[in-house]
Amino acid sequence: MRAATRFVFVLGFGAVLAGQCVPAFAAQPYEGFWASTKKDCRDDDSPNRMSIEGGNRLYWYETRCRASEITADGKLGWTMKLACEGEGEKFRSNPRVSIATDGKLVMDNGPVGRDKRQTYVRCEIARKR
Repeated sequence: MRAATRFVFVLGFGAVLAGQCVPAFAAQPYEGFWASTKKDCRDDDSPNRMSIEGGNRLYWYETRCRASEITADGKLGWTMKLACEGEGEKFRSNPRVSIATDGKLVMDNGPVGRDKRQTYVRCEIARKR
């Protein structure tokens, strides 16, 4: 019980890293729901939607990946190594993800899509009351 209490304390109040308080649940700028177009955002079954959760889990229509070795590459850019599964296959990818000045997410060398570069708009998810 005591270890669980300490664990909740660390998660609830953040951690100290190099003399700075770091929020425990700080989301990365690339996290969230994304789609090729705003229309695709509204279509729950669109194969052109993607979600990035927990900073290291990426999901597409029939593909899911886990990121490792995430490294900053510029102010709003990151490189990562992905281990993916989709349509009964396992594969790897080494994309670069960045947030463009217009707020779009750009993925170079991504694991899905026909092009070497995919561009996504952020989807605004309606909150249920």
